[in-house]
Amino acid sequence: MRLSILFLTFAVISLPGFVYGHPGCTHDKLEHNHEIMDVEEIIPSFDSNERVLASYPQVRMAANYDALNSAPAAYKTYMQKQLVPAVLDYFSAALKIKAPLKNKITVSSKTICGLSTPSILRNGGVAADYLLLLDSKLDSAGSWVAETYSCSLASGTKRPYIAKTLFNRDLLKDASKNVLLHEKNIYLLLHEVLHSLGISKSLYKYFLDVNGKVIKNPVKTVKLLGSSRMVLDIPVLTERARKYFGCPTLEGVFMEDDGSVGSHLERRQFVYEHMTSGLMYDQRISEFSLGILEASGWYVPDYSYADPYWFGQGKGCGFWKESCTSSSFDEEKYGYCTGSSRGCGAHGRGGGKCTSDSKSNSCRYIKPNVDYDCENPNADNYARLPSIQTFGRDAGSKCFSGTLSSSSSSASTTSFCFKYTCSGSGSKTKLTVNVGSKSIACSKEGTVTVSGYKGKLNCPDPLEFCSTIGKPYCPRNCGGRGTCVNNKCVCKKGFTGKDCGIAQ
Repeated sequence: MRLSILFLTFAVISLPGFVYGHPGCTHDKLEHNHEIMDVEEIIPSFDSNERVLASYPQVRMAANYDALNSAPAAYKTYMQKQLVPAVLDYFSAALKIKAPLKNKITVSSKTICGLSTPSILRNGGVAADYLLLLDSKLDSAGSWVAETYSCSLASGTKRPYIAKTLFNRDLLKDASKNVLLHEKNIYLLLHEVLHSLGISKSLYKYFLDVNGKVIKNPVKTVKLLGSSRMVLDIPVLTERARKYFGCPTLEGVFMEDDGSVGSHLERRQFVYEHMTSGLMYDQRISEFSLGILEASGWYVPDYSYADPYWFGQGKGCGFWKESCTSSSFDEEKYGYCTGSSRGCGAHGRGGGKCTSDSKSNSCRYIKPNVDYDCENPNADNYARLPSIQTFGRDAGSKCFSGTLSSSSSSASTTSFCFKYTCSGSGSKTKLTVNVGSKSIACSKEGTVTVSGYKGKLNCPDPLEFCSTIGKPYCPRNCGGRGTCVNNKCVCKKGFTGKDCGIAQ
């Protein structure tokens, strides 16, 4: 899989190496020559009620870094100690495997995945169910960030168990001293590994049903707004989508139709989901990323490791069936935006511009930008009224929009980072926004004035905000490296950070 940068801009702030922009993923344009390997798997048995008679183990994830020997020592150290373990630890905690490998992974050939076979695979083997081989090269002229594909499938279940990721060192930087860049790198590699675990058009034909049999026709073609569309229709996944969106007639999960057909979720309806094509800032691994892995029949996900996600939730069939170009389309109803002003992203972590792209089918959405991210300590460089805002990784602020200004009553709408408190419950939920030294009560959705400033602050609905955006959570359930206590990660010894994503 190749991630292509559609456009890049760099800001001169103290976040060195952070790539701004919207990387695209051209996974489906690569050749997929999977080799089916003769390996033993512990295949579960089923009773007449289709109930698995087994207690599934956690998937064992491993990596090999031999091919990184040509990279600078600091780069290899970052990959080996920080980035790759953070990703593999997440999957080891989030996934159980139905048919684990019985023996160690070994390879007798001299090459595997286009690389010289690591000596450990020819002499002893690796005790794992999935092995990721890491490689890198410097390509300053290229626009790709990383390339991943699964090389070997198990002979019984056809589950991919050996994969390779190639990094472009010119664009994926060593982020050992940059927390936000490290977080971005983690989500990039999570995206890559999800493809190699099963979210790939070339692998759907091997997906298994609850009886361990190959699913007949997991992919179908349906009409949507006059176009033929590819839909992943597997009962466990389709029912999850129908329940989430509140659309009982939804044909399945629609996959991207522009440039990366089949291996990515459709941007139009899954704007902020991690497995859309192209890594947008502040996307999340939702229940649908894990849901496709469950639908494969190879894994049993623990959905507590999905990030909170609510874009489109409960919006009904119209969210899927209506065109954004229709004069009757209600952008506000479905969570989209109009115009080109700056507002708050769906997760409230920061601001962005209202825009559309080639994959959003003309629907406009707030595209988060790190320059306006409330967790970026340098975002005050891009803020209106920075002295009354709060920025930083653990600052506890969220994004609020408005036209507040110190001098103009006709200032454009922009985003602000303010601390806040939620109290009460149900219809008595109260939201207080701290605008500098002033406490502003948002009792209902609408606009309020702030003494000493021109313009207005946009108050969100208190109940909706406090139950979604304003509700604290543990990113990726602490990634298998800690325990979520009162919506805050308590990291195991040796790890630190908001998400326990940093090895000490």
